[in-house]
Amino acid sequence: MRALVLVFALAACAPAAEQPADTPPAQTQEQAVAQPQSVEANLAAMPNWEDARAAGVDFRAVGQEPGWLLDIHRERRIVLLADYGESLTEFPLTPPLSPQEGATRYETQTQGKTLVITIRRAPCQDAMSGEAYPSTVEVAIDGRTLSGCGRSV
Repeated sequence: MRALVLVFALAACAPAAEQPADTPPAQTQEQAVAQPQSVEANLAAMPNWEDARAAGVDFRAVGQEPGWLLDIHRERRIVLLADYGESLTEFPLTPPLSPQEGATRYETQTQGKTLVITIRRAPCQDAMSGEAYPSTVEVAIDGRTLSGCGRSV
């Protein structure tokens, strides 16, 4: 299990594979749901930390048990890679809500899935790597809660 978590963590940091010019266009959300992608394809869809800002990511959160990665883009979308890379879901970006002092909340849904993200400005330490982050993050998807850490990229 720890080896799989390590593979997931390393893959999230690995350079994203570039798509050749003659590659067909990316699948639509409907096609992605109809034809699940492999873990490797899902991991490759997420930019590494160094390329995340250039890819349009504004904020990234990570968590363990099960391993997950969340990217909030500057425009149009939120992408959640969950269950050690087995699940990749893209949600529309909604305006953030500030339900309480020091917290920001996003609520969005797509294809029958509901996602609620709560970001609190409180120090957090990644359980696996020990890396320090300025924010704690809670991700609730369809009644399941994932906890982790995050920061602006």
